[in-house]
Amino acid sequence: MNAAVAKKTQETLGKVIKKPALTEKLLNRPPFRFLRDIFVEVIKSTGFMKGLYGESELSSDALDKDSKIAFLQKAIDVVMLVSGEPLAVKPVRIVCGHEPEKTNEMLQAIAKCCLNKMSSDEAVRRVLSGEKIEPKTKASTSRSQDKENREGRELNLDKEEKKKITANNDRGEQKDPAHHKEQDSRRRDGEKEHHRGRERSDKHQRREQEGHTKDKSREQERDKEKDKARSREKDRERHHERDKDKERDRERHHERDKDKERDRERHHERDKDKEKDRDRHHDSHAAPERDKDKQRGRGKERQRERNKEPEERNKSGESSNSKPSLHHPEDI
Repeated sequence: MNAAVAKKTQETLGKVIKKPALTEKLLNRPPFRFLRDIFVEVIKSTGFMKGLYGESELSSDALDKDSKIAFLQKAIDVVMLVSGEPLAVKPVRIVCGHEPEKTNEMLQAIAKCCLNKMSSDEAVRRVLSGEKIEPKTKASTSRSQDKENREGRELNLDKEEKKKITANNDRGEQKDPAHHKEQDSRRRDGEKEHHRGRERSDKHQRREQEGHTKDKSREQERDKEKDKARSREKDRERHHERDKDKERDRERHHERDKDKERDRERHHERDKDKEKDRDRHHDSHAAPERDKDKQRGRGKERQRERNKEPEERNKSGESSNSKPSLHHPEDI
C-alpha cells in the first residue's frame, strides 16, 4: 500500500482519537480487532456512530466471520449516509485482510465526519431499521429518495407541458389539423415514454424490494441455521454430560460393589477367626478332661495291680502249704 495513504489516515484520524496507536504496520493491513478498537474509541470520544452497536458487538472476542462482516457493513452504511459520498470498500475483503487502501479511505471518511461535527443519529436510526444502502451510489440512493426524484421529474414535466400550452395560447397561433395531429402524436408519445419510464422505475423498485426481501429471507435462514446448529451443539453437550454422569454412576456402583465384596471377605475372615477361637477354646477345655481320664485310667490300673498282689501272695502261700514235709515232727 502507498505510504501516503497511511500517513493521511494518521493525520486525519489522529486528530480525533489518541488510541489505538495508528502505526503504519497496522494501517497497511488493518485487522478486525484494530478497526473495532478504533470504532469504540471514536464512539467514546465523539459520539459518532453512538447506538449503532450493542455491548456484545463491542466487547466480545468470539465474533464469527458473518458477524464481523455485518459489524463493518453497519459502519460503512452510516458513513455513506452522513458524508453523502460512496465507499467502495467491501466488508468481506476487510475481514480477509485485503483492500487496505479502501479501508484507510473509510477511516479517513470517519475522521472527516467527526472533525466536521456531523451528526450520525439519523443515519444510525436508518441503518438499524434495515434500510439498504447501495455502495456504488451516494448515500441518498434509498427508495424514498428515488420516489422523490421521480415525482419531481413528473412535476417538472407537467409544468413544462403547461408552459407550452399557455405559450401557444398566448401567441394565438392558428395551426392546421395536421399540425394538431402531429402535436397530439408527440404528446401521446411523450406520455407513453413517460409511462414506460415510470413502469421501468417501478420494476426497478420492485426488483430492489424483492432483492431486499430475498436478502432478508436468506439472512433469516442463515440465522435459523445458526440457531439450529447451536441447538444441536447444546444437545450434543447435554448428551455428553449425561453419558459422563452415567459413567460416573457406573464407577460409583462398581466401587460400592467392591466395598461390599471387601466387607463380605472381612466378615468371612472374622467368622473364620471366631471359629478358630472356638476350636482353641474347646481344645483348651478338652485337654484337662483327657488328662483327668488318663489319670483315672492309670489310677484304676494301679488299683488293679495292687489288688492282684495279695491274690498273688495268697496263691503262692497256698502252694507252699500243700507240699508234703520231708521231716514230720512225729518221725523224729
